[in-house]
Amino acid sequence: MLVVSCDTVSRTEVTRIKSPDSIADAVLIKVNAGATASYAYEVYIIPTGGQPTQGNEIFKADKINGLEIQWIQSKYLEIKYDDGRIFHFSNFWHSKDVDNFRYIVDIELSKKIKERQNVSDKR
Repeated sequence: MLVVSCDTVSRTEVTRIKSPDSIADAVLIKVNAGATASYAYEVYIIPTGGQPTQGNEIFKADKINGLEIQWIQSKYLEIKYDDGRIFHFSNFWHSKDVDNFRYIVDIELSKKIKERQNVSDKR
């Protein structure tokens, strides 16, 4: 039996934003799985200056538009998007490497509200 593996998945860091208290970084990664797949996106929270580890993402999605991440304040991260398919989301993060799990980040996921014109206005 011959098994051929073509691991052509590439990951590119798109954005890294330091928390207001400089304890953690929020990192947005763009995942390219090849020509036949849409881009996926992953969000990680990691100790400042660290590197994301695949499998530790707090958010994973594809076919997503308008993705934004921002620290609202220390220990509070917001992830916003227009539309897309969310495969994984965690509403908190903590790490043994940051105050032995006592530094806890709350994470909010929200869909952006677009202005919608009343259907009767279009007639």
